[in-house]
Amino acid sequence: MNLLESQLMAVITLEKLKKFALASGDHNPIHQDEEVAKSMGLKGVIAHGMFISSLVLSRALEVIEKTPELQGKKISKSHTRFRAMTFVGDEISVSGEWQSVESGLKLDLLAKNQRNETVVTATLDVT
Repeated sequence: MNLLESQLMAVITLEKLKKFALASGDHNPIHQDEEVAKSMGLKGVIAHGMFISSLVLSRALEVIEKTPELQGKKISKSHTRFRAMTFVGDEISVSGEWQSVESGLKLDLLAKNQRNETVVTATLDVT
């Protein structure tokens, strides 16, 4: 196995969530309005799960591009699990490992917040 060092990918801000809402079309107010989020039983505005997933995939693409053994490879399959909510102010870092498997390579990635809580996990097949 080859370890991937943790890298800070983003500090979650309301501005970033509003831009992601525009790009994705997901304008659910729990991602933009504190009062609505709290009225739904949340402690505050939460990030879109797909925004956090995109940070994980961005890290995977960086690793593929910068690792000689992985250069020229493509992500052929992705399995993502959302483990915990991400809030405005959270600092999201992504780490993981990769290993050779019969069909190519497998990347296992973790997105964690500054409290070391795992918020997203992903397993990617790279061929």
